[in-house]
Amino acid sequence: MSQVRSIVSKEADVWILRLEKANGKVQEYRCTSEGQAKQLALVLSASAPVEAMQPQA
Repeated sequence: MSQVRSIVSKEADVWILRLEKANGKVQEYRCTSEGQAKQLALVLSASAPVEAMQPQA
């Protein structure tokens, strides 16, 4: 997975998470709290795909 840079900021009582991808594109998410924005940043910028983290049966 490519590198992702995350930026969390507060704008007009809304927490904004911006993910800047290696190709220069930016995804933006709006959250109700700083904690929610930071948790989402951790999940979305994880280096391992979710499928690889699931236990095998």
